[in-house]
Amino acid sequence: MKSLSPSRQALTRSDLRLVDPRRLVLAAVCVSLLLAALAFAGGVWIGRWQTAPAVQPPEAQADATAADDSEERFTAERVGELAGRLQVLEKDAEYLLKAVDSQQEITRKVSQVDPALIPKARPAHSDGEGGILLPPRGCSGTPARDLLQSEQSIVCLRRVFDQLMDQVARRNADFMAIPARRPLEQARLGSPFGNRVDPFNRRLAFHSGQDFSAPVGTPIHAAAGGRVITAGPHTSYGNLVEIDHGNGLVTRYAHASKIFVKVGDVVLPEQKIAAVGSTGRSTGAHLHFEVLLKGEFVDPQNFLSLGGMEIDSDGMASD
Repeated sequence: MKSLSPSRQALTRSDLRLVDPRRLVLAAVCVSLLLAALAFAGGVWIGRWQTAPAVQPPEAQADATAADDSEERFTAERVGELAGRLQVLEKDAEYLLKAVDSQQEITRKVSQVDPALIPKARPAHSDGEGGILLPPRGCSGTPARDLLQSEQSIVCLRRVFDQLMDQVARRNADFMAIPARRPLEQARLGSPFGNRVDPFNRRLAFHSGQDFSAPVGTPIHAAAGGRVITAGPHTSYGNLVEIDHGNGLVTRYAHASKIFVKVGDVVLPEQKIAAVGSTGRSTGAHLHFEVLLKGEFVDPQNFLSLGGMEIDSDGMASD
């Protein structure tokens, strides 16, 4: 008969144990939940580790703060500069509106005298331009780009305003050639334009200008800008100054005691050109003022009534 080894005996003598399947399932579920929780916690920890900002040393933090402050100051300075330039543009816009209104009023008055005297508009020269019509682009949404866009818009407006200023100045220069300014500041009106009794022969005669009575030596000023075409003695007019203003307009200043210009001089409106006297066919100190339009005598009062045509250039601003 064969003998059994202790190990085999232990195996055969041990009690039998039955395994409950429900316990196995519960254990598996617990292990799965534990593994899932560990995986979730690990993922969170790894995510936080990857996205957590790196801790900067105090020196780097101070440099970053200083850079932010410098950028804010720079932006504030740029915004302040833009605000100042906008104020200049606003003042220029007010001047342009005033200038356009004044020029329209001048045009209306001049057209009542002769529509042909109204200066023709001179378009500003420009190269060929064109393209399709598209709406303007909106803001980019980035402060730096918006600031740059604002600066570019102001530069564009400045360019447009300069062109308008140039056109207004050119048109003002055209109106400066119309004799609308009184040739004497302080004077008493004498014989008007038209028929009158001649002071020498006491007969009806045509008076071709407007007389201004004033003491000898009273300054005589140009009624408009132009070029001197006569400056010297004349049998009837005495010492005579004659100015060609262009566009068929000529003014005459007669009976002067002194003449301060010469033929060929270019004079400005209200420039001193002579002094009151009583030379030539005259009965006393006065200025005989004539206006000729295309060689024909016209009533000087038609032009002198246009007085106050000048536009105050002090209203302009500079950038």
